[in-house]
Amino acid sequence: MRGAQAARTGPTSRLVTVAQVLLTLAGILYVGVVLEAAAGWPLDPTRSYLSELAALDQPTSALFRGTDLAAGALVVFGLAVLGVAYRRRRAAGHPAATPVQRVTFWALVAFGLATMADALLPLDCALSVGTCAAREEAGAVSAAHHAHTFSSVASGIGSFVASAGIVWLARARRRTPLGLSARLAGALGPVLGIVTGTIGMFGSPLPLGTGIAQRVQIVAFSVVLVLAVQVLRIPQRRSRPREDRTGEVGTEPTASSEASPRDA
Repeated sequence: MRGAQAARTGPTSRLVTVAQVLLTLAGILYVGVVLEAAAGWPLDPTRSYLSELAALDQPTSALFRGTDLAAGALVVFGLAVLGVAYRRRRAAGHPAATPVQRVTFWALVAFGLATMADALLPLDCALSVGTCAAREEAGAVSAAHHAHTFSSVASGIGSFVASAGIVWLARARRRTPLGLSARLAGALGPVLGIVTGTIGMFGSPLPLGTGIAQRVQIVAFSVVLVLAVQVLRIPQRRSRPREDRTGEVGTEPTASSEASPRDA
């Protein structure tokens, strides 16, 4: 029996490692700020959104659309690999995922898909420069430009929910470097996302500093992506029925060891 379990553990561990590598690459590609600096800061970083660098009228469009598409695909593929690994662990007798693990997992999947949609539905022009904002207000932009707003909202919601889940799941390791990093990055991203998203609802030009806040938010969520696999594997406390001395049924906490967010 132990030999069979060990035989299954080896391939499963390798799948988890593959998922970790893919999510780490996704986090690196999603940062974007490094590429922006290498490109010489084409737009004013204090008054523009990073996504504007992927607009069709920008010379950096192909580069930033490509990195966003790759980052989103790596997230989705990495989570698919992680799901396979955890289903194997579930079949070997490990506990099922907690609700928070499942929600966090699927929020990350939604983020990855929405990020791919962002890349495939680019803005016609950068809203912080020229007459682009006036064109948008007049409706003189393409359907893809309008659709980009919805894909960006979906990406933001996915990252918000995933970050909140990461903060919750990391509480079990809050005194470790992993727990501290995950909770800090997971909390910082949503707060800045709400601020910059609310400001963006009032249109362009953006107030001074809004672009910096958005770039910090993106860096924070990139850290979340890098740490996501490790945090999803943190054993979670759950309750199970037990019988006390009076014969009444109560509950006692148990640990869910590396449960899969995709498990039912």
